Amino acid sequence: MHISNRQQFVKRALKIITFVLLAVLLLEGMSKVLMPRSNSGSGGMHNYRARGFYGEEKNSLDIAAIGNSDLASGFSPMELWKSHGITGFACGEPNQTIDQSVRLLQEVLTCQKPKVVILETDTLFQENMEGHLTSLVKTAVNYLFPVLEYHDRWKSVTLSELMGKQQKPWHDPGKGYRYSGDRVAYKGDDYMAETKEKEEIDAIAMKSLDQFVEICQEAGIQVMFMEMPSANSWNMARHRAVADYASSRNISFIDFNMKDRMKETGFDWMTDSRDGGNHLNYSGAKKISVWLGDYLAKDYQLEDHRKDSRYQRWQQDVSAYDRIVLGTVHQTADES
Repeated sequence: MHISNRQQFVKRALKIITFVLLAVLLLEGMSKVLMPRSNSGSGGMHNYRARGFYGEEKNSLDIAAIGNSDLASGFSPMELWKSHGITGFACGEPNQTIDQSVRLLQEVLTCQKPKVVILETDTLFQENMEGHLTSLVKTAVNYLFPVLEYHDRWKSVTLSELMGKQQKPWHDPGKGYRYSGDRVAYKGDDYMAETKEKEEIDAIAMKSLDQFVEICQEAGIQVMFMEMPSANSWNMARHRAVADYASSRNISFIDFNMKDRMKETGFDWMTDSRDGGNHLNYSGAKKISVWLGDYLAKDYQLEDHRKDSRYQRWQQDVSAYDRIVLGTVHQTADES
């Protein structure tokens, strides 16, 4: 290469490198400014209800359940507490993909070390492979540069936030559960009809699933798979795919769509859905959660904390939770 050409190449390369470094520094600086200082909706946190675990005492949760809106509507940790003294949290985000499940698991483990982590497996089929790849890249970029996710917060950032002051974590007495008393029956066909077909978990989702399981195992946490009743998004082909993976990794898999499980829980599509087969109402969530509490207490030997003075806040949360269920207090809607 001619010397003058080489010098021009070096100058261009240095300009590009300088531009990239300045862009990275700018993104990092803006991320520090705009990243929420609280896990609350008013503090700007997206999907804040799924991150209510930040408001719990450190390392106080026995169970962390992670998944999409099916989980948030179908699993009520307070029912586990009331019946068995088990502490848990429902970390459910709308349309959550498995790579987002991994990221949320990593967040949970910054302040909690649950004995059992439950993955709601609908996240494995939230998107096709292209959609999962897009979500994977987006999740990674948002993690590196939160400003890309929270850029709209510039209008509401306060002086205390600019000074880096942390706010008191929001405490959720519902433990991530989204209450609904609505009742819309599912009257469709048998969506769990027997079939020999199996819907494959795509390669991108499989990679994230492996990562999810490995993170738990490396932390000494037991993993459990669970599928909430969902006539609109589940079928036997998906069940077979998850069951095969769970069997290969020696992981328990509870599918509440299976007829024997529905019989055991007393679940009824005529009374237990809030929207005709997609999400559960309180009646359905209570049936699923009570059964799950029995299963967890028996198979995982989880301790009953109800007489432990260190968990007095949970006893107080029962009253707040019961007021939500009885309708005397309105539970605010989830924010995106």
